[in-house]
Amino acid sequence: MNSENLEFSDHQVEWLPERAYREADAQRLWFHDNLHNNPPISPMGASVYHWPRGTRVASEYFTFPYSEGFDFVLYYGRIFPGPVPIADPEVIQAKEPVFGAKLKDMLDNWPKRYADIVEEWTASLSYLKGIDKKTLPTDRLITVLKDAVKISKRSWELHFVAMYPSIFAYMTFEGVCQKHGIEERQMRTFLQGFETKMYEIDRGLWRLADLAGELELVEEFNEISSQEEMNERLGSSTKGKLWLGKFNDFLAKYGRRTTAALFDPYYKTWIEDPMPAFSTIQTYILKGGFDFEGHTKKIIEERDEYISKTVSEIAEEDREEFLQALKHAQYSYPFNEDHNFYVEQWTYSELRYAIQECGRRLAHWEFFGEADDVFFMTIDELEEVMEDIVLDKKIALAEHQPRVKSMVERRKSVWQALHDVKVPTIIGTVPEGRVDDPVFIKIWGMTNEVIRGQAVPELDVENRYEGFPGAPGIIEGTARVIFGHEGFSQVMPGDVLIAPFTTPAWTPLFSKIKGVATDSGGMLAHAAICAREYNIPAVVGTITRGKKVTEGVKTGQKVRINGTKGVVEILSD
Repeated sequence: MNSENLEFSDHQVEWLPERAYREADAQRLWFHDNLHNNPPISPMGASVYHWPRGTRVASEYFTFPYSEGFDFVLYYGRIFPGPVPIADPEVIQAKEPVFGAKLKDMLDNWPKRYADIVEEWTASLSYLKGIDKKTLPTDRLITVLKDAVKISKRSWELHFVAMYPSIFAYMTFEGVCQKHGIEERQMRTFLQGFETKMYEIDRGLWRLADLAGELELVEEFNEISSQEEMNERLGSSTKGKLWLGKFNDFLAKYGRRTTAALFDPYYKTWIEDPMPAFSTIQTYILKGGFDFEGHTKKIIEERDEYISKTVSEIAEEDREEFLQALKHAQYSYPFNEDHNFYVEQWTYSELRYAIQECGRRLAHWEFFGEADDVFFMTIDELEEVMEDIVLDKKIALAEHQPRVKSMVERRKSVWQALHDVKVPTIIGTVPEGRVDDPVFIKIWGMTNEVIRGQAVPELDVENRYEGFPGAPGIIEGTARVIFGHEGFSQVMPGDVLIAPFTTPAWTPLFSKIKGVATDSGGMLAHAAICAREYNIPAVVGTITRGKKVTEGVKTGQKVRINGTKGVVEILSD
């Protein structure tokens, strides 16, 4: 077993010493990935953290001129990624034409290329989904575990092979729009109304809420707070059983996702704990319905009218450039939500299930108390123990069991304590030149002002917070401040959501809130994309103007969200 006895007072953690923040790392820039791993990551999660590798593969695939992708370090158990910039101007100049040609080829052929990616995701994940892991002999389970790790790596490669063109298509279209006096906040109309897997799931939840009304079960949903209560109350009638059957069908199709939506297989899925999905349906019932078909028709009509009007006003010699940039952006824009279904949700769920079955067996052999304790091992440690058990179970138990048991107990204690440790946004050294990685800027909102500590609002007054104008419109309402998935059940219809960030797990909240504001994120962050699609105002990335909206706004206060200008104001207590 590979484990160093490091003091908790140190920023390092024992479970992945090769990823510890070292003295040499202080020469580079690293940032806390609070969009995807705000709490400390589990030891297992850190050891199967594959997205930085995916960026490296995609950067190589496209001959990306400006960076070689991302690397990451662990700092107090948190994930701190950092771009690997290319500084040599001659290298950049040599790569740019190759990259441009590959990028154009990918975008010109996007429907076929992306369909191939989805087909590969679906095939590999369906292979894992179709295996009853509880029935496997241990040697075969080890093979499936290794396959799950390989598929996770490949999923992230495909993720970034699609993401880089998607972001560049958006940025290219942004540049073309600017030439014609169209600001980025107005661009969202061109890109709205396209189908995605995440909205498909949200519609499914709304259909279940509508079905409860059609079956006259609304009263039965009151005050159900556990899976046992749900099954007992709804399972006592024919109509209730019918609804539960439809709910279980929904979970079988879409339940391979976590409410936490973090890049960590530690967290339970909806299949294991359906109450987050059920509680969302309860609040949908409170709102009284959402006309998805009418809403979608309206925003598509709005989109098409705006395109027609804009094209008619563009000089004929410039129309081809505009229409091609628009086509590329529309092709690839839905990917920004689709990938969450296949990679961040389904891939991590399958990885979790394979690891969890190993944990179930180790718990049975008294390595630790419960199956999910396995997530306090690393993947290498788990594979070593499982393979030794296949070779000689008696010797493997004698050799590994006492050490694994004490190691897991200690790590659980340290991991929990790390939740109370506050970490900075940036560690290391900010480079002298600009950091122009598009993922860095558009997803996290890490502009040069932010990373240099120069982010300040244009108007720095009390009770006012500036950020990116994520989605246009102005609304006033009652604030609901939550900091993670644990607060989902507190969000009521008509609330104004205030949060440090949102992730794909938060999508079901958007069809019932009036507006949203977040500390983190850029114009391609989840909160901005979802708000545009649901036509509610959004202000994202207030930290990019030097202030966190979550540190000023309190639940219950009346606030104004101006998504057109990117401003949040507290109106009253």
